Amino acid sequence: MALKILGLSFRDTWQEFWTILIVHLLFLLGNVLIIPGPPATVALFFYGNKIARGETANERDFLHAVRAYWGPAWRWGFMNLIVAGLLLGDYYLTGKLAGNSNTAHFIQGLYIALLTGWLLLQLFALPFLFEQEQPSVLQALRNASVFIRRNLLFVLVLALLLGLSLIAGTLIFMLTFAFGGAFVAFAGNRAVLKDLPDR
Repeated sequence: MALKILGLSFRDTWQEFWTILIVHLLFLLGNVLIIPGPPATVALFFYGNKIARGETANERDFLHAVRAYWGPAWRWGFMNLIVAGLLLGDYYLTGKLAGNSNTAHFIQGLYIALLTGWLLLQLFALPFLFEQEQPSVLQALRNASVFIRRNLLFVLVLALLLGLSLIAGTLIFMLTFAFGGAFVAFAGNRAVLKDLPDR
C-alpha cells in the first residue's frame, strides 16, 4: 500500500507539473517571508487534498486556502515552533551540559527520535484538518496519532520511501526543491484518504 501511495503521488506530481511549479514557488516564498509560512504550508496540503480527491485545483485555490486557514495554520505553526524549539533546545543543552558521555548521546538521540516522530505526525495531521467538521489543530493531531497507531508498519514504510524519494530528488537536479513539498502533501493526503470510510 505504501508503494501504491508513493506511485499515485508521483503520478499526481507529474500530472500537475506546471501548476505545482507555481504553487510550490508560492509555498517557498511564503516560508521565506516567515509570517505567511504556516498558512502557505497548510494551503499546500489543502491543494494536495483536492488533487488526492480527484478534484481540480490551481494556484487560486492555494491562495484562497492561505486566507481561509490563516488562523488554524498559525495555531498549528505556533504549536510546532514550541515543540521543535523545546526538543532542539534540550538537544543543544544536553550536549553542552553533559559533555561527550554515552548518556548524553543517548538522551540527544531520544530528542532527535521525538522530533522525528513529531514531524511524522504532521504529515497526517494536516490532511485530517480538511476532513474534520471544524479545522481544529488538536483534533487533527489526535486523529493523526490514532491513524499512526493503527497503521504503524504502513506509516514507517511510507516515511522511509518518502525520505529516500526526497533524497533522490535532491540529487537529481534538485527536483525536491521544485516539487518536494507538493509530493509530500500528495502522499500524506492519499494515505489519510485511503483509510477513511467514505473512500
